[in-house]
Order: sequence, then structure tokens, then C-alpha cells
Amino acid sequence: MMKRSKSQPSYYSIKHVKARLLQTFSLIALVTSFLVFFAFSLHLALEEDDQIEHHLVSFEEIAQSYYQLRQVNQAQLSKSVTAYFDANMLPKRIAQQGPLPLGKVTKYNTFLEDGFLVYHTKFQFNEQTIPLYLTIDSRAMDFGDGSWDTLMLISMLLMVFLIFVLRLSLKRVFDTLMSPISSLTHQLASNQDGAFSITEHSIIELQTLTEHLNSYTQMKERVARQELMFAKYASHELKTPIAVVLGAANLQAMKQDEAFQTKQRELIIKAANGMQQTVELLLNIVKQENSSPDSLSTKVTEQDLELAKYHSSAPKDTKVTVQIEEGTTVNLPLIAVRMIVGNLLDNATRFTAKGEISVRISSQEICITDNGSGLNNNNDIEHGLGLLIVHRIAESYGWQFTLSNNTNGNGCCARLIRIDS
Repeated sequence: MMKRSKSQPSYYSIKHVKARLLQTFSLIALVTSFLVFFAFSLHLALEEDDQIEHHLVSFEEIAQSYYQLRQVNQAQLSKSVTAYFDANMLPKRIAQQGPLPLGKVTKYNTFLEDGFLVYHTKFQFNEQTIPLYLTIDSRAMDFGDGSWDTLMLISMLLMVFLIFVLRLSLKRVFDTLMSPISSLTHQLASNQDGAFSITEHSIIELQTLTEHLNSYTQMKERVARQELMFAKYASHELKTPIAVVLGAANLQAMKQDEAFQTKQRELIIKAANGMQQTVELLLNIVKQENSSPDSLSTKVTEQDLELAKYHSSAPKDTKVTVQIEEGTTVNLPLIAVRMIVGNLLDNATRFTAKGEISVRISSQEICITDNGSGLNNNNDIEHGLGLLIVHRIAESYGWQFTLSNNTNGNGCCARLIRIDS
């Protein structure tokens, strides 16, 4: 397919389409008007010939009465009508036409001279048959009272005026229909970040098109945000298992002891499985695909949460206590519970240099409190991505997450309460 140059104006642009449409409409209107005008003029001409014929025939009785009074060979009955009572008296141009049909009006026209009409009849006078020829020039009478040319001019001006008005009307209608499309094209070309918009008086199809454009734009932005969130969440959550895999792989090459290598392989497999579950969970929360969280029922124990590393990594003067209500089941995947508790414990140990961190879990609540520095303008920012992940998991599975300072002013409390039960 041949490509057009960007600098070359498009033959199919709205501007050119409108120009071609107006030209085509003007041509059609002009031809149609001319045909109508020609038909109307022809009809008037034929009507005028009929009127002249009736006028000529109406002089038959007048001619007979005139002959009965004067017995002449010809007589001028009116300014335009002449009567001949002898065929030999006919003018040469009439006589040359040959025998004239009896009882009929005969019309003769030529391109070089004006035509004429002849009415041939006969009547009885003193027991004699007298021929009668009534003649009149085809242009001898003007039934338009001399205003035929003026009438033609007015008709032409009216025709041009109608074409002009209809052209303006078509242009207005075309602009009304096409202006929303031009607006949408400009908005698309300008790469605007806002929603597409057109006037409320636009046709329904264009309004529907605009709604779909806005829907696709929102979808595109949502997908971009989901990809960005997944990248952030994955980089945050996969750092530890990747470090475990790398460390176990390096250690495995250092010893040939079969039991040691088996242990490292188990660590690698466990970390890889954890990464797979983490990725699946992160994909779910960024896409918000959990439409029926109540279908999940996960039993939670202290061993499942693998909290040993938090006991060892906590500051020297900080104690971590865990209390899980017996028979606790939640509508969260186990990897999600680990991710929630892990992120909240990471934040708690970071801002608690001395004191106690308490973890309490039941079927309806997950609560982690500390007596550290609490929330302020600085560490509120440092909590960052971990708390955002907790918030998204809670939102996806029907839990409400809050983070607030303790009532006694020491430390803060992170609480998730199940509201979709």
C-alpha cells in the first residue's frame, strides 16, 4: 500500500470531503433546476401555442359575418389575424406548404423566420361553398404582456438564490455533524491525558464512540498502573526468596556432603514455590481478580507463618509475642497471611528499638501492635510499599486495614478486620 506524505493534505480529510460534497450538491442542484426550468418553459410555450390556436379558431364566425357583408377576397380581422376567402390570395410562404387539411389548425416553424398558424375551413354563402383561411404569426401575440424575458430572469435569479440557500444549509448541517469528529481527532492528536468529550447535542453514535474511547483509555491507564504496581510489589516481595535461592545455590557448591546438599536443594525448592505463590498473589491483587473471597478457608497456625526469623532479627531489647486463636481460619491464601504479617512485622521492628511487638490473629482480625516511635511525618513515608501491599491484599479479600497510634501515645497499631463475612 502506498503511503502518503505527512505534509501532503489528505484527500479524504473532512475539509476536502465537505468541499467535494458541496461541489457535487451544487452541480446536482444546478442540473436539476435547469431541467425543471426547461420543462416549465416548454410547458408555457406549448400552452401559449394552444392559446393562439383557440384565439385563431374563435375568429371563424367573425370572418363569415365579414364576408357576408363585403364579399372580399381577404380581410384583416384584427391586428394579428388575417382571413383569406380565396386560396389564390394566400401569401407565397403559406401557399408553398401545399394542400392544407380541412377543419384543422396547421402550424409551420422554421429556423430562419418566425412560424405561422393556418386554420382552413369553409362555409356556405348564396348556395356557394366559400373557402376560409385564417392565419396568424406564431409570435404575433404575447400572452405574457411583454414580460416573458423579465419572468425568465426572475426565475433564473430565484433558482440561483435557492441553490445558494440550500448550499449554506447543507454546509451548516455538515459542520454540525462533523465538528464532534474533528474535535475527537484533535483530542487524539494532542495526546491529552484527560477524558475525551464532545457536545451533548452530538448524534448518539458519536456519543457512544466517545464513551468507548474513554473506556479504552481508562482500561489502558489501569493496565499501565497494574504493571507498575506488580513491578513494585514483586521487587519488594521477591528480594528475600531470591536471596535464599542464591545463597543456597552457592552453599551447595561448597560441600559435597549429600545431607547438606539435600538441605540446600530443599531450601531452593521451598523458596521457588514461595516465589511462585507470591507472584500469583501479586497478579491477583493488582488485577483484582478475587471475586469470591468467601470460597477460601485457610487454617492458620504459628508454624505456618514461619516467624522464627522475626524473633531473631528483632532488636536486642525488643520482644516479639504471637497469639493465634485456636481454630483460626481466614478467607486468605496462606501466602497472603504470611505477606501481611511479614510486612507489618518488618515495619514494627524497624521503628521499635526497645519494647514489645504483639501479633494477635483470629478468624475476624489480624492485629500487630508495638510500643515504638509511632506514626509521624517522617516514618509515615518510610512505611511505604509494604503497607500499600497490605492494603491492597486486604481490599481484594474483603478486609479493612487501618494504621493508627496507640491510645497511650507509645507505638502504633496495625489492624485488619474482616468486613466481607
